Amino acid sequence: MNRNFFFNLFPNEDEFLIASLWDDLMLCLEIEFPIYSSSFVSPQIWTKLCEVSNQLKVEVFTIGLTPISEKKIIAFAPKNFSEIDLEFPIKFFKIIATNKFKILQHKDFLGSIMSLGLKRDSLGDILVKDNIGYCIAFQDIYTIIKNNLQQINTIPIKISDIDLTEIPEPQFKEISDTVSSFRLDSIIAAIANISRNISVDLIESGDILVNYLPEKNKSKIISINSVITIKKKGKFILHKNLGETKKGKFKIIIKQYI
Repeated sequence: MNRNFFFNLFPNEDEFLIASLWDDLMLCLEIEFPIYSSSFVSPQIWTKLCEVSNQLKVEVFTIGLTPISEKKIIAFAPKNFSEIDLEFPIKFFKIIATNKFKILQHKDFLGSIMSLGLKRDSLGDILVKDNIGYCIAFQDIYTIIKNNLQQINTIPIKISDIDLTEIPEPQFKEISDTVSSFRLDSIIAAIANISRNISVDLIESGDILVNYLPEKNKSKIISINSVITIKKKGKFILHKNLGETKKGKFKIIIKQYI
């Protein structure tokens, strides 16, 4: 395995983090047993690792709060290792804030947890619904949170570990529109309700991610179920192609994360 090849996959990422992942990969190859990352990593990292797993000569698995979560833990495993045999060192848990008069937001849960002095990469995504924060963290971090977090914004809380099946589905807003093609500039124009020229400006300025990776090719054809992120506007899924209209355009359904 070429160390330079591995590091060159992530030219803009923290070198200490990439070095840690490199050590995990080497240990997996050496002992032929699954090795788990020591932090939750960004989609720019885990998507690339999954993409080049054959070249790395390992299986690359990930886990987050939900399948579409951004922050995930990496597992390097020997070739042909079964995913069901993995034992990720994590806990799913919920933080219940019982207050009928104040609605808590994602930033309230995250801020209170971070006030314990924890690193952000020790905790995955947080999904908030009905004043309950659904979370994922490393097992030792969960213990710290459970033993030390007493309230969210002065509201008393209860913390308990949960089964994966208790985590609610992410919520979306559906948008229907028509596009002349599935080129990136056309899709961005539809999503953001802007002109093609402005969408090209966003693409060329680096404000667009496709499947969590920067994309500056305005002509790139976007496939169904691709995740598109527009900086400062949100995250979207190109959900369905409903077919051509009489005018030769394509009717599409886009889902926006809310």
